[in-house]
Amino acid sequence: MKKTSKEYQTQFVESHPQLYDKSVKDTISSSVILHSNIESPGSSAAACLNVLGYLNLHQEEIFAFFRCFDLKIERVIPFPTGANVGGEIYDDRGPIVFEWIGPKNSPINEVCNSGRGIYRTCFDAFLLAEIDGKVTQILIEWKFTEKKYNRREICYFAGLSGMQRLWRYSDILIRYQDEEFPFRFEKLKDIGHTGCPYLGLSDCSYEPFYQLLRMTLLAKETTPIFLSDVNVEDYRIVHLIHSDNEKLLTVQREHLQYSPGLLNVLDANASKNLHELWKMVITEKENKRFVCGFWDKAISVLQEDADYVKYLRDRYVS
Repeated sequence: MKKTSKEYQTQFVESHPQLYDKSVKDTISSSVILHSNIESPGSSAAACLNVLGYLNLHQEEIFAFFRCFDLKIERVIPFPTGANVGGEIYDDRGPIVFEWIGPKNSPINEVCNSGRGIYRTCFDAFLLAEIDGKVTQILIEWKFTEKKYNRREICYFAGLSGMQRLWRYSDILIRYQDEEFPFRFEKLKDIGHTGCPYLGLSDCSYEPFYQLLRMTLLAKETTPIFLSDVNVEDYRIVHLIHSDNEKLLTVQREHLQYSPGLLNVLDANASKNLHELWKMVITEKENKRFVCGFWDKAISVLQEDADYVKYLRDRYVS
């Protein structure tokens, strides 16, 4: 039985706690609104809190865990509790901060400035570290049982709402110089000469890519940034999925009906790995900042707290 199945997770939480260590919630700012489905057996938010909450308790294991995704952390930088980030006060405790939005007012033109955890682009977790000699913000998105992306697709850039979204993100993108432009969108004069699959914003209509688009822009718009006396110089976007979640991992032509450029990439009956396809959308420079992998596989390197690790392995490891 797959660990991502509703049957297994329901069976598991009937005899085990939803959160192994409930004190992890105490490390999160009281201003945060945790995901509404956190009590659901297949909750990604609960899985994230369980695994990364373990790392908050056993900080020495952060290095080995992220090394599983070829992310070589040289030093973990303590999070400056009480940091004022553009009016948003982060009074969280521990090196890993949950529900990260950056400044109080959205730097990517989102209309709703509701706060952490609701109705705006938000990373599941955040960590400061030194990588390649630079202070780097590690921005983590965590997926567990999500399969909703396989419903009938939505075109996020159609209609009146789509016009608003096109303005919102185009207004940011048009300000980037060529070397900082994060996506493989060719200039009109180059189309037909470079073998370009005619990628554009519409190709980010596929919901996982729409989220990654927003996260990429949020990372770029908040780098560099000062967090109290910490000068953040670079970023990594870390996109982690459970290895059993084949429906989310596999992108088929039917999912790309509103992504004409990406349709040119897939053969008639082909499918492609989600992460491989996204790497074709972003530039070589952004590829070096994009990290992905299977978080359940990385649990195997944890060892400090035997009982806690056994819980994580029993519940999540395939």
